[in-house]
Amino acid sequence: MLLYLRRHSRDNAMSKSIATLALVALVALCAQHESMVTSAFSANDVFQTRRLSSKPLSVSLAPDDVSNSDATTSSSSAPLPIHTSVARDAGPLFKQDCCEDGDSPCTVIPHRGLIRKRVLVLCTGGTLTMSADPTNGNSLAPVQGALTEYLAGMRELTDDPEMPEVISHEYKPLIDSSDMGPGDWAMLARDIHTNYYHFDGFVILMGTDTMAYAASALSFMLQNLGKPVVFTGSQIPLREPYNDARKNLIMATIFASSDTVSEVCIFFHDRLLRGCRATKVNTSKLKAFDTPNLPPLAEIGINIEENEHLFRAPPRGSFRINPTMDTRMITLRLVPGFDDASIKAIIDAARQTHLKGLILQLYGTGNLPSIKDDFVQCLRDATDAGVVVVATTQCQSGSVILGHYATGQKLIGAGVVSASDMTIEATTTKLAYLLGRQDLSIDEVRDLMTVDLRGEITPESEMTPPPLASAYQKAIAKKNRSRVY
Repeated sequence: MLLYLRRHSRDNAMSKSIATLALVALVALCAQHESMVTSAFSANDVFQTRRLSSKPLSVSLAPDDVSNSDATTSSSSAPLPIHTSVARDAGPLFKQDCCEDGDSPCTVIPHRGLIRKRVLVLCTGGTLTMSADPTNGNSLAPVQGALTEYLAGMRELTDDPEMPEVISHEYKPLIDSSDMGPGDWAMLARDIHTNYYHFDGFVILMGTDTMAYAASALSFMLQNLGKPVVFTGSQIPLREPYNDARKNLIMATIFASSDTVSEVCIFFHDRLLRGCRATKVNTSKLKAFDTPNLPPLAEIGINIEENEHLFRAPPRGSFRINPTMDTRMITLRLVPGFDDASIKAIIDAARQTHLKGLILQLYGTGNLPSIKDDFVQCLRDATDAGVVVVATTQCQSGSVILGHYATGQKLIGAGVVSASDMTIEATTTKLAYLLGRQDLSIDEVRDLMTVDLRGEITPESEMTPPPLASAYQKAIAKKNRSRVY
């Protein structure tokens, strides 16, 4: 059209004007089209760039975690700690041709079923993959490739048409769970995010020592999670003739393909547990994990018995992650006769290195000696300086109730926050997660520590009344527990 107009524009000035206007309109239209294309792909480009970089991925926030994103942030002049992993991100594991290459990072287990779900198994190491190392005194050490070898020979996964298709990935190197930390948890969160819409569920294999910490951390990192993420491992290596690894792996795969589970869980021995409620309770028994303040989500026997009323409701927003954690915190467990001057010196020294969180493991419902006024004043000074002080209980089950005894009232006056009935694993990872959220003020972090974000806290209406509670309080609690919602 432009060539036609320009060819006939020699006849008169009006044709020249029409040709000029048409040229300007075409240029504007092209520019608008380019802008639309750029905006359509910019989000994905930014994600790919951030995923390949060494910096943590920053993502938008879930609406259920914060009510005011314009508040003063909790960031200080000191930069956040940088957490890295010795392993590398797995990246996309959902392409059909990802396993044609002999050096492929993933392994597809063949399946005879025609219509089946897909489960991604991410293996970081742990006892399940270990074998005796003759070069190191026959001590147990992770064996690279052991999981892939055994998965290929598990007919339970290949012959049953109701079992999901399994795709596995082993990180290199495989590591002991005691070596895992926030950098490794962030790596797992990023890989789940990368492959989220191509799998029906995820299984994470790791050692048991820090599994409860990892499960709690991912519970907070994975926002609006609508699929099961099941952690499991074993007390006995898979290579042994008698082991608990095989059953744990099969049942974790089954629950990872469930339509009713939409949260981070731990399956171990015969129970499915909420990840942010679990804690390791035994080093030598096969029932190594428990959730002291919450019944199991499911138990297996001849049949699978699910406590469906405990399952988390499906999310109302889009899936996203926030893997950044601020770990500038310390945890102190008090013992009778402790030297408060020494603890005060520790806190003062930590504040010089920009301490952001202090977690206290106190007696009973959150008590400490009433004569320790100097220690309480130290806590008050810490909270005034912007440190989030959280009180937990040393008891395996039960809750912190700071206002029940007079000593607890002093802590409230000092600005100490109650952890309610959260485990120490959930308390530490939740605090690190909230401090890592750079959009929250310190006061908002303190408030959100008492809010149930991922099912880590029992609602106050469902808690058992404290000792020596009045008859009226007990009656109200009994009425709330019997109410059907």
